[in-house]
This record gives sequence, C-alpha cells and structure tokens, in this order.
Amino acid sequence: MLDATLAAWLEQHAEALNAGEADVSLALLQQLGQADVFRQGVPKQFGGLGNTLQDAIETISQVAEYSVTAAFVSWSQRTYIEYLLTAKTDVLNEFRFDELLSGKYAGATGLSNAMKFLSGLEPLQIQAEAVDGGWKLNGKLPWVTNFHPDGFSVAVAADSNQGPLLFLVPSNRDGFDRRPDLELIGLKGSSTAAAILTDVTVSQTELLSDQAKDYLPAIRPAFLGLQCALSIGLIKRSLQQVIAKKHSSLVSDQVHFIQQQLDENLKALFLGLKSEQFVTQARCLFEIRISLSELTQHAIQLELCSTGGKCYLTPYEAGFTRRLKESAFIPIVTPSVLQLKTELSRSGS
Repeated sequence: MLDATLAAWLEQHAEALNAGEADVSLALLQQLGQADVFRQGVPKQFGGLGNTLQDAIETISQVAEYSVTAAFVSWSQRTYIEYLLTAKTDVLNEFRFDELLSGKYAGATGLSNAMKFLSGLEPLQIQAEAVDGGWKLNGKLPWVTNFHPDGFSVAVAADSNQGPLLFLVPSNRDGFDRRPDLELIGLKGSSTAAAILTDVTVSQTELLSDQAKDYLPAIRPAFLGLQCALSIGLIKRSLQQVIAKKHSSLVSDQVHFIQQQLDENLKALFLGLKSEQFVTQARCLFEIRISLSELTQHAIQLELCSTGGKCYLTPYEAGFTRRLKESAFIPIVTPSVLQLKTELSRSGS
C-alpha cells in the first residue's frame, strides 16, 4: 500500500507535476524518498526494505495511479539504484547510495541509447578515450529524465577502442553541460533534458561495466520491468474511474476484459522476473511491455467513451486530460513499442 501522505501529496499536485511547476517538481524526489519508494526491492544490508523487485514495480505502479510524472522519476531513480546494486559494495558510499535511497540525490538511468544499441537500432552517442587513471567522454545524451537541477549522477554507455563501456557520471564534472528541460507536452516535472559531454573525465571507480554486451541483457529485465509500472498504474486508474460510475453490461464486459488481460500480464511479468528467464528470453518481456502499452490505450479510451462529453468539460474531466497525455507517452518511452516490435520481427516473431 502506497504511503498515505505521499498519495495525498500526489493527488494534490498531479496537475502541477505534469505542468512542470518549479517548486513542486523540485520537491518531488524527496517526497518519494520520504515514502521509501526507492527502498523497495533493495536488500536490508544496503538500507532497503528487503523485499523484491516485484514490490518495487507494484509501488511505482501505485505512484503512477496518481501521477505518471512521479512514476517516471521513480523509475529512473530506482533503475539507477539497481545499477549500483550490481557494482562492488565497497564503492557504494562514493556514489551517495544513502542519499539516492532517501531522495536527497538524483540518479538518471541514461541507458536508453544503450538498450537501442543492444538491439542494433542505433550507434552509441558517447565516445570514451582512455587516459591516465580513467577515460575522457565526449558526445551527447539527447533525452534523459531525472536530471534534477540540484545535481545528479547518470549512467551512460560509451564506445571505445576496447568495445562499449558503461559509466556512472556525476553532473558536477567539468565539461558536463546539462541543457534546459525539453519542451514536453506533459510530464514536465520529470526534469527531462539533454546533456553535452566535452572531455568529461571519469575514473576506474566510475566504470560500471567493461562488458556492456553481457551487462545490458542482465539488467534489461529490471529496466523494462520497472518501466512497465507506468502502464500498470495508468490502466488501474482509468478502470477505477470507469467502475465508479454505473454503466451498461457492454462497458462492464470491457472492464472485465482489460482487468483479465492485466492480471495475465502481471502474472507473466512477475514469474519471468523471479525465474530470471527474461535475461535469456527477452522476447517474452518485450511482448508483455507491448501488451501493457496497448491495454493502456484501451483503458484510457474506455474511460473517455464511458464518461462521454464530461471528459471535454474542464470542471468534470477529473484528471482525464492529464491521463490522456500520460498515456500518449507510454508507447514512445524507450524502448518504444515500435522498436520492440521491430526487434521481435527481426528475431522471427
């Protein structure tokens, strides 16, 4: 169950988060941290709650029921934490791990380009040059969320003479140019921006992996599994809006169908994550992500059609306009539905 204080705060500020109002957006990360959103699925010895990745997904999906902006930030932060959980435990303090868990410091996933690279969809956009004691990074991060204005660290993939490398890069490094927030149509409070890296130095300690082609498939289930929480929360909220009204048996049948499909996808998702089958059988995970995206569109359209003209009247739309914009983001967040379908077609789906 989502922390009641956080739920009330999100309910009050969902529209402001979507619009990117500065004071609310700046406060978001700590609000999530105070409610232990980022401790879900983290072992107790590292300061977490000692439960599972499923608990993390369910918590972020509950956040998404109120605000996909908040859920998007939660996904970024919790996925970055997942990267650190794979690193050597003796370096966690150097990456401000306790502050990441409490929401006092931001972590950005930054590996969307790497996930596309893994599927052969685009080249890496950062270049790494070996220098004494580490590397210099040059290139661009075109679209990354949770670039918190007060500072952050971001995971990046870079091409090099020894193959693709993964780094954790603090934003306060010389040559790291965080650009202004992107002019999104929604989710504006997610601190989503581009960055230009010019001779940014990183050390051996900040090397996340020198075996990117092995690391990325291993981390992809958590990356995509946590991302699925955005769809799950939106679907549930739209169904709640429909169920709250009296409707014909036709509408009830559609609610039942969407709920049944959601339950089946959740069962497959959680079983696949627990068994670790998605590491070697990514196709199954891709299909779940695509199915949840399509169910999101079905649910939001059902909310619209079952509510009727009131959805077009500001006093009565009850957050529908925001959810409609949020739902439009689901198919395009990296890896997009089109990219996943392309990958499936290449593998003979």
